[in-house]
Amino acid sequence: INAEYGGKGDPLIKSCFAWAGWQYAKQLAGVTRRYRKERGVEYVGPDNGYIDAVCMGRVFDSWDLIQSGFVEQIKKSPKTLPKVRLFKLTGSGALGAARLSNPDIPLDHASLTELMCEVVDGNIVAGAKNGY
Repeated sequence: INAEYGGKGDPLIKSCFAWAGWQYAKQLAGVTRRYRKERGVEYVGPDNGYIDAVCMGRVFDSWDLIQSGFVEQIKKSPKTLPKVRLFKLTGSGALGAARLSNPDIPLDHASLTELMCEVVDGNIVAGAKNGY
């Protein structure tokens, strides 16, 4: 399965990618709920309340096919995921691993990531709606 065929209108391929987006949103919501419960916090994220996630892997090169399922599931979890930003990693993942081992390593997130999608209350407000 690849996006090349889905982009040409194959409904089975499109449905597989939409399902992958739906599953990704469910996983993100589950992790967020668990984090909130364990930490006893109202929301996760910086002061602006966004949940930021870095998406890694070739499957995210097909974001234009994945995003419909992702946004559909986000709409089902408005209280859990009211504001979500997804970023594509543009630099090496090794930098993140190094940062985990030493939090003092400075990272310039803006130069290492690219905004793929921003969803607020179930609506795409930034990032490309048909790919990025």
